[in-house]
Amino acid sequence: MSVAAPARRSAPARHAAPPRHKKPAVKAVAPRKRRTIRPGVIAAGIVTLSLFTAVLGHALLAQGQLRLSHLQAESTAIQAVNRATVLKVSNLETPERIAQAAGTLHLVQPSDVIQLPAVSLNVPLPPIKIVGMP
Repeated sequence: MSVAAPARRSAPARHAAPPRHKKPAVKAVAPRKRRTIRPGVIAAGIVTLSLFTAVLGHALLAQGQLRLSHLQAESTAIQAVNRATVLKVSNLETPERIAQAAGTLHLVQPSDVIQLPAVSLNVPLPPIKIVGMP
């Protein structure tokens, strides 16, 4: 009988390459359902947006009307002050009032009034002659 030599084990390599990871097997997966927006949701969004726009428009319109009414009230008050001022000025411009103010300032009526001749502004005046003293 022959004795078989024991099988020698090979010694592990000292710098062995790291084991490669196997890629997982590709599995067939059912495709994902694409989310679709229903027409009712789109219509509701459009209606909501249009209502919001209408409310915003009405709010801006009401704000403009309020501002306009404040400006009209201010204009009415300023017109009343203007009318009172014009009336006061017209009372101060009367000849009786001016004569009375002149009397308080001790101004007197002139004894004679000399009317100056009218001069046309379109015609140039002749040059002035200067006479020297002898």
